[in-house]
Amino acid sequence: MRKLLLILVLFGCNPVKQVLKDKSKFDEVAAEVIRQGYCANDTTIIVKSDTIVKVDSLIEIQSDTTLINDTLYITKWETRNFTKTLTIHDTLRSVVVDNARVRQLQADVDKISKQSEQHKQNATNRLYWFIIACAVILFLILYKIR
Repeated sequence: MRKLLLILVLFGCNPVKQVLKDKSKFDEVAAEVIRQGYCANDTTIIVKSDTIVKVDSLIEIQSDTTLINDTLYITKWETRNFTKTLTIHDTLRSVVVDNARVRQLQADVDKISKQSEQHKQNATNRLYWFIIACAVILFLILYKIR
């Protein structure tokens, strides 16, 4: 008898199995897990880096020549090499957000907004009833005094 009671206590009331079998409980647990951010499996950060190196050269030659008796002599020779290097480092960082969490939080905001509007409407109705009750009491007091 004790063994049977112990088995029923240990295996009969498993809250995990209850949640897994009942869809409404499972949806409630899933919404809370997403809201807390424990399961952010579709959040991706992509970092891509790109480097461009462009080299441009210009060679400038200056020379002087002299012509003596049908012979051409080079008297001055000067070469210059101008090199311009342009390096561009481009890093692109892209973040893909957890869309399930965004949708869940947006649903929570919508629900709270609706509740806020309902409470505001209830407060306005109570104010009107309070003003009417004060007017009736004031009218009865004035009627008793006369």
